[in-house]
Amino acid sequence: MIKVNNLSKGYNKEKILKDINLELSGGKIYGLAGSNASGKTTLIKCLTGIYKTDGGEVLFEGKAVYDNPKAKEKIGLIFDIHNFLPLKSVTGYAKYYAGFYDDFSFDKFNNLIDKFSVPKKSQVDQLSLGQRKKLQIALVMSRSIDYLIMDEPENGLDNESRELLRNILREASDNGMCVVLSSHDLVNIENMCDELILIDNGIIKFNGSVDDCLSNIQKWRVKGNKEDLKGFVVTEVLGNILTVLSKGDREENENTLRTKGLEIIDIEKVSVIDAYTFMRKEGGAND
Repeated sequence: MIKVNNLSKGYNKEKILKDINLELSGGKIYGLAGSNASGKTTLIKCLTGIYKTDGGEVLFEGKAVYDNPKAKEKIGLIFDIHNFLPLKSVTGYAKYYAGFYDDFSFDKFNNLIDKFSVPKKSQVDQLSLGQRKKLQIALVMSRSIDYLIMDEPENGLDNESRELLRNILREASDNGMCVVLSSHDLVNIENMCDELILIDNGIIKFNGSVDDCLSNIQKWRVKGNKEDLKGFVVTEVLGNILTVLSKGDREENENTLRTKGLEIIDIEKVSVIDAYTFMRKEGGAND
């Protein structure tokens, strides 16, 4: 288990992460979601021991992850930027990579490369963006890691490769691996994950299952005036037609809307994007 206790981190006196508390355990896929500059990348670097925390702690199996090589050996990290040494073939790069990790399996690597249809004899600097992403995934997933953390996991991948990646991650999770997927694309996160961690402005807004995230939010299309909607979030205005988000008891919120003179046209399906929008703006009506 990776446990985060009261984590804070900042740069140049600006606090980026604020009192973060998390527990990440095996057998689950977590979606770390938030807008750009919400603190996702900083949190990833703290989780993997790249950054030393300013306050609080990140524990891997009860021991601090920072300056802990044994812990880091069990964590695989895939960033969205793929920097490879030039003038090496795909197979040659695997041999180079394996020199750093005793747990690297060429059988796993060749199997993944074949599944992703990456040409083994091609030079890595001649590969497309998507092929480089696949190579990076194959390299990291060919090790015996317990934790996998990916930044923007599906960037650069075509639909077929995205589906293949989802199957690979689900199989790894079913076999006990802890997978953390960081993205600003909340649609893909919703479809891929068991648990959601929604972060905004360095603060965890939600941490729990996808079902729990969505079960307490409602999305209404109503007709009327948007004024005096404290406690609701207005996300769209088309003339006198409003799209409104609410939280809590559905019947009570419906009665409140009707009491305010609003005609309810429809109740729409709620997405993670809707839940995140409400959590960011919770506290009053918004333009």
